[in-house]
Amino acid sequence: MKDSTRLIALALGMISTVLLACNPSNANKEPAANPTNAIADNQQQQSIPYKLSAGEKINLPNELLEISGIAFLEGQDEEIYAIQDEQGLLFKYHLPSQKLSFNPFGKDGDYEDIGISKTHFFILKSNGAVYSFPITEKDNIQAIAEQKDILPKGEYEGLFVDKASNLAYVLCKECRVDKKQSQTTGYIFSIDRDGKFSPKGEFAIQIDELKKFDPKIKKTFKPSALAKKNDSNEWYILSSIDKVLVVTDENFHVKSITSLDPKLFPQPEGINFDSKFNLYISSEAGNQDKGIIYKFEK
Repeated sequence: MKDSTRLIALALGMISTVLLACNPSNANKEPAANPTNAIADNQQQQSIPYKLSAGEKINLPNELLEISGIAFLEGQDEEIYAIQDEQGLLFKYHLPSQKLSFNPFGKDGDYEDIGISKTHFFILKSNGAVYSFPITEKDNIQAIAEQKDILPKGEYEGLFVDKASNLAYVLCKECRVDKKQSQTTGYIFSIDRDGKFSPKGEFAIQIDELKKFDPKIKKTFKPSALAKKNDSNEWYILSSIDKVLVVTDENFHVKSITSLDPKLFPQPEGINFDSKFNLYISSEAGNQDKGIIYKFEK
């Protein structure tokens, strides 16, 4: 009985050896990668230099309950300029003293973002209109220019003005042009000495690139703000609806996606960097009682 058992074992061993010799590639195959782990590994490799769960929380006065955009004057990190999406007011918030002041620039309306060049302030309305006035008038705004019909029909929430290149970038939240293509489109403008925008080109964020990092993003991406981190030439793009922070390279190819905790960021709609590249994210109050700005040190 023992001899027959040994013979069977020997025969099975010989069969296995022959099969492996005929198909050696099977012997060297590694287990299939888990797509979820691959996404997590990719995100880890492209992790941002900010810990979004450990920022300095700045509770804002009631006037900024609906804060929708933030910006800095060049080299002036102690003062944040902001707008909110109900009133045509330019707010200035002095961080050390927590003092708030404001000046009117327009009628009540849905104002979504703010940018500052070396010479002008720019404010984006949700319908794509852009308001501008000289920096020299920030405390007594008089010479207000409104530019209409410079963008295709749609809803817009993101504006960034790059002081270094003197270019303005406007990003669709929901535009007709994107309904038949899997992307979110943006527009680039040069800025003349009077603060006038002139078309300079277009860019796009591809939905397929986003889905590789976050499968929850299906057919659309609805950004609420964007800012350029000039020391790395990366774009940081917020989406309040998707509750994510997307980082792309300078050509808007996606590098990472970080989920945002809705308890910390009820309605994140403003983003910018100070001169030391500390990151600031502002959030409307949502179901909380205060508008918020978080500062994340690099």
